[in-house]
Amino acid sequence: MNHVTSLRYVIQHWILFAMRDGYSLHNTVIDAEQVPGGYLPAFTGAYGTRVVVEVSQPLPTPYYARIALRNVLWAAHVDGRISLQRHPLETAAPAQEQAA
Repeated sequence: MNHVTSLRYVIQHWILFAMRDGYSLHNTVIDAEQVPGGYLPAFTGAYGTRVVVEVSQPLPTPYYARIALRNVLWAAHVDGRISLQRHPLETAAPAQEQAA
């Protein structure tokens, strides 16, 4: 299932599709969606749900798109709106995994 949301609502979508019991699911993959003119931040959360984040202007590379989303998530974590801590019931993930 795919969802498209504005940057304004990305935290609510993160809570719905990438968190459980107040913790982030570290198997959530942050990546980028190629669109005409660049890349949009995106993530794939629980049950394969993909969320693409609309921004005012597509970013030039997938790296910048991922970093833009991570910066928003980190700011929300610092503000206490979400927790980026691993869920205690999750097993350790491989180091190369692209997780939040």
